[in-house]
Amino acid sequence: MDEDYSKGQRLFIETVTGTVEGVFHSKDPGHNKLTLNKVILHPSGRKIQGLYHYYRNEIISVRVLEPGSYPGVNKENEAAGNWNLMRKVQPPVHADKVPGKVTSSDVVMNSRPGYGHSRKAAMNRRKLSAEEYDTMNKLVQNHVLIDRMGDVFKKAVRDIKAEATVGLSVEGTMFGRCSKLSLISIATPSHAFLFDIFTIGDAAFDNGLRDILEAKDIEKVIHNCRLVSDCLHHQHHVTICSIFDTQVADLMVTQQQYGQFPRTVCSLPQCLTQYLHLPNNLLYYPKIREGYILLDSLQWNKRPLPIELISAAVKNSVFLVQLRNKMCDEMMKPFRQCVNVFLSVVRDADPQEASEHQASDALVPLELLALNDQPRKAVEDQKTPQDSVSDQAAS
Repeated sequence: MDEDYSKGQRLFIETVTGTVEGVFHSKDPGHNKLTLNKVILHPSGRKIQGLYHYYRNEIISVRVLEPGSYPGVNKENEAAGNWNLMRKVQPPVHADKVPGKVTSSDVVMNSRPGYGHSRKAAMNRRKLSAEEYDTMNKLVQNHVLIDRMGDVFKKAVRDIKAEATVGLSVEGTMFGRCSKLSLISIATPSHAFLFDIFTIGDAAFDNGLRDILEAKDIEKVIHNCRLVSDCLHHQHHVTICSIFDTQVADLMVTQQQYGQFPRTVCSLPQCLTQYLHLPNNLLYYPKIREGYILLDSLQWNKRPLPIELISAAVKNSVFLVQLRNKMCDEMMKPFRQCVNVFLSVVRDADPQEASEHQASDALVPLELLALNDQPRKAVEDQKTPQDSVSDQAAS
């Protein structure tokens, strides 16, 4: 943002709501507003005419593109030819092809068609106040990528060990015992620490991560621990414990509300939307092509790691503790309802009824038993058809 750009240069900008390409027009004297012309939205390729402004607080990065280039293209991508890309829509509908070449951004970038590059637009889509949105957005920005052993690694481990509860996400090629881990993201209230396991290797576990993941006094909040647990145990000899699984918590909330478990599970974006009302720009939706799950997941092995994947790993971890707290409140509702019955059943009774309650103190109050007769709605499947496109790991 503070760089000097020449009028007519093509810029590739990553914002908190997506990524765009456009021709540099001007910048305000305070370096707080960047104006582009001939804007192209990625990955849809939609062109927008006129001038559009992007502000410092919503810009993550800016790259200058050479004439005729496309962001992120490399020899490996070019050799792949035309790939048929899939957006988060009902299968088998596919996104537009990129003529002649494909970038890693097209496959996994968390952006959506359409213009909505403002805090107001994001808040209008969800039940967030301006203050809540700014707080959530700040969490996404505060992350540290650690790709070597050293003082930064040691300090991160110390900071994490000082927490009672942290968010945990694991990224890599597929999941399970045959996986290749790329990143482990551990989020504290102030930062998300991204450990580059692909680069550091098992030294990361030997120098602190194993202690954290196996610590009984540090609660790790994760969404769908099944394959992550399998991979860590068989690939890295780490047996994670003290886990709060938000996917399981959502199942429990559903079971309490409807009287039975659904047949399918909710993805992390679904849960973050339902419980925390997060807007789409703060969520990561994996873009996986039908029949190319393994190939597309290899994007996590690219180094340097694409900035959109760094952002994805952060988004998959920083909101987990807040999600846990909200889910705990939901799971405790039946308990609190029962406590309220106990608080009022004698207190609000007339003298005769109060005496009868005193005489039958060993029995469950009839008012509490009456809760069993409350009608419950039929449970519905959690997933929608379009969610199944990218929910292979339900994360």
